[in-house]
Amino acid sequence: MNARRNPDGDGPLWRQLIIEAKCIVKRRIAKPGIPVYAPDEPYLVVPILGQSNAFGMGLGLDPTGLDREHPLVHQWAMCGPSKGTVVLGADPLLHEIPCKRVGFGPAFAKRLADATGRAVLLIPGARGDTSFTPKNGYTWDGNDRSTRVNLYRRGVAAIDAALTRYPGSHVAAILWHQGETDVPLMSPSAYQDKLDSLIDDLRARYGADVPFVLGQMVPEEMELSGKPYAGIDAVHQDTPNRRHRTAFAPGPRSSFNSDVDRHYSGAGLRELAERMWSAYSAMCPDELDGYRSDGQRRGR
Repeated sequence: MNARRNPDGDGPLWRQLIIEAKCIVKRRIAKPGIPVYAPDEPYLVVPILGQSNAFGMGLGLDPTGLDREHPLVHQWAMCGPSKGTVVLGADPLLHEIPCKRVGFGPAFAKRLADATGRAVLLIPGARGDTSFTPKNGYTWDGNDRSTRVNLYRRGVAAIDAALTRYPGSHVAAILWHQGETDVPLMSPSAYQDKLDSLIDDLRARYGADVPFVLGQMVPEEMELSGKPYAGIDAVHQDTPNRRHRTAFAPGPRSSFNSDVDRHYSGAGLRELAERMWSAYSAMCPDELDGYRSDGQRRGR
């Protein structure tokens, strides 16, 4: 008798092929981003890493209002005709596949740009339904050398390319939102080891004190899914006790799309961005003061 397939693990090969074919089409039909001029000062680089809520699944996109563009928020396009170039960084972002909804990255970046007068470069490196556990050919485990797509190494390559293109730029903060897919596939202790290893490797690359900000998974999803979310949620909350200069932002309640789509809504992701920003700014006041442009200093 064949072993029963884990419903939370890899999908059948035929389904994986269909998903990948759709992704190829999405990349090919992605619209180009809006070109921008390089800033006079180096970029403050902010990678967005993780799965679907980092990617941006919030309904209620408001392109002329709350989600309107900010002239100092740019992105390193990860797909489409603008891939490998810097374009305007408004939602929806150009992740590994183009997004259609609201994420937390642009709202966080607007706060950073307004606080410093500096241009912020987002690195949109997230993909939905991905995990440290290899699944459907994707993994966040930087030490994994066999899974088809290593999202961690892909994200690092994009960060490195941006830093090379714009000398003097540096990573100001890393935003992380992930864990839902690993919940049924990996023990909390194993997840903790993988997460800590990811933080340590990023800091070995970009500075020992690079701030790392985690957003909490959707509270109602954790309560209603029937899956053992508590363990990985506890790992996230405890991260500041294990690694210095990390911050945990609790997730807002009653801020998800629907009972059948328990991703954060657009309003929920904007609120999560505010909470991530509050945690970051409380942790890094000296850096923020140092980032402020000479023009802002003269204008005080």
